[in-house]
Amino acid sequence: MLFPKTIWELNKIVKLLKRSWTKSHQRHLISFIIFGIILQILSCSSHKVEIQSMVDSEEVMLFSPIEYQGIRVGMYADLQSYMDIAKELGISTKIVDHRFINRRGSFFEKDGRRRFRVLIFSGGESYRWFNQVTGEGITCEGVRNILSFIKSGGYIIGICAASSSLFASTKEFINPDLEEARRGEWKKTHRHSGFFKEFCGVSVFEGIVRGPQESNRPYPTISFLPIKMNPENEIVREANLPPSIYQYVVGSGSLIPDKRQPLDVVGWFPNGTAAIGIVPYGKGRIILSNPHPNVTGKRAEQIRKGMGWEEHARRWGWTDEMVRQGRKKMEENPDPDGPEPDWALAKAMLSYAYRKASQ
Repeated sequence: MLFPKTIWELNKIVKLLKRSWTKSHQRHLISFIIFGIILQILSCSSHKVEIQSMVDSEEVMLFSPIEYQGIRVGMYADLQSYMDIAKELGISTKIVDHRFINRRGSFFEKDGRRRFRVLIFSGGESYRWFNQVTGEGITCEGVRNILSFIKSGGYIIGICAASSSLFASTKEFINPDLEEARRGEWKKTHRHSGFFKEFCGVSVFEGIVRGPQESNRPYPTISFLPIKMNPENEIVREANLPPSIYQYVVGSGSLIPDKRQPLDVVGWFPNGTAAIGIVPYGKGRIILSNPHPNVTGKRAEQIRKGMGWEEHARRWGWTDEMVRQGRKKMEENPDPDGPEPDWALAKAMLSYAYRKASQ
């Protein structure tokens, strides 16, 4: 039935009724019409609320600092690959920056419910993601938002030592800085607090992230290393992964937990240290993946053969001869087991994180 939409229409109907119906009939029908108008208004209001709640319907957020957008090839590869993986899983994604991270409303509804399920951090130079360094980046309020998100049941996937260094209490970087590299001091090691701890006084993984691996020094040497999978781990078990997977490794650090720090190991480097592990925090978890299983196949070859890697190496003090030798090493050592097992692992990690965060 169509109900009158204006008071003028209602008055018109009432006048017609007065001429033909008894007062009792008139009262009943007018009450029915008014009730219908109220239902129509409520229906429109509830429809608007439903539309509003779908505005931020993406389920996986991928962090990208503004200064890196379109510049760092490796970071772009991490973001694009996980967008592709999410698409295969039927999961919606959105790339966000520090402004999103710094707003509590980005993470939580007014009633405290989480607005999305998974947050992904890529590789890169993560110390430059912070407001204290660049003047425009993640603030301590943003760090608190991230930790509250995890504690409430949200999941994080952190790729490369760059992301592990956010959450760890200590980072040990076995590599010279630029000035030391120019002096040929290639054996230098730098030890400092993890970045959440350094800038905001908090950490989640009590332990050390130590890297690059010996085979990948000096940074940014690229290689494919065999990562031994843990058959007891839920991700490995449910995805039916092979015992060992060669994975793309650059600055990847080992996860060395303190005695009281829980760590569910997903895979180990050839030297027996943890390469990928799951760190519990409140109701949520952080998957720290120091290798890049998501960067494989054509995407890995584009980085290995592209000019972006060479420019990055020179930024870290590499000479022309070092660049030449580095390229030669990469050409002589392609991915031995191909892209399929790497991709299966990366896909299994996102599937696991999404499923657990949805419970």
